[in-house]
Amino acid sequence: MDCTIVDVFAETPLSGNQLAVVRGASRLDTATMQAIALEMNFSETTFVINERSDGARVRIFTPTRELPFAGHPTLGTAWVLGRNRNSYGLHLQAGYVHVTFEAGDIAWMEPPAVKPGDMLSAQSVAALLGLSLNDIDTRYPCRFATVGPRFALVGVKGLHALRRARVHPDVYDDVAGKETGVFVFTEGAYNDDAHFAARMFHQRGLREDPATGSANTAFASHLRSLGFHGNFVVEQGFEIGRPSRLYLDVAETIRVGGRVRPVMTGRFNF
Repeated sequence: MDCTIVDVFAETPLSGNQLAVVRGASRLDTATMQAIALEMNFSETTFVINERSDGARVRIFTPTRELPFAGHPTLGTAWVLGRNRNSYGLHLQAGYVHVTFEAGDIAWMEPPAVKPGDMLSAQSVAALLGLSLNDIDTRYPCRFATVGPRFALVGVKGLHALRRARVHPDVYDDVAGKETGVFVFTEGAYNDDAHFAARMFHQRGLREDPATGSANTAFASHLRSLGFHGNFVVEQGFEIGRPSRLYLDVAETIRVGGRVRPVMTGRFNF
């Protein structure tokens, strides 16, 4: 089996979010896929099954579980398999996702529909993130949203508040519940040509994600529900040394895009 490692939502190599793409995986059972994902120990590893010229069936695994959909694995896998075409399709557990490749080498995916969830109070998310109530940007109502994984979407006031945000595990279970990512965002970013900066916390705040396509999909849907339309740039991962850049096309159909950079190729020895 061949394996390709790429950085996704990366303007340059060694930034963005790492992904391992394993091709020729049709003979593997679920337990072996899970063991390989743990061996790779990236946030996600994908396994390509029934690969064709215009699409493939793909399974996505974290080091501990399988996911029905995740953003950077979808974009990165489609790029590895179909970057020499105008478009490529992936059949995921969550359904079919279409990815297009445009001039300027940005890959765009049309992710599954987002399911909005319950609202969250500003007081509860302030306690969750160790921030003051004044740090929460109430122009963006806090809420849950699900697109494969489940997220809590929280707006804060400025980069200073974003950098201070930390998920408090003792509050997490009461506010977020199990298997919920906490996506924190602010207007303004590290570069003048970006519109938002964001951070994404997993596993009760024990791990921070450098670039999260699924969370940004939920964020794009959230923006649309608040009346935003157009193209937006989100910077993520700057606080952990993996600067990432995600492009949002917020319209009737939501698209999430980014650049993919190849890093390494290899082959499994079993």
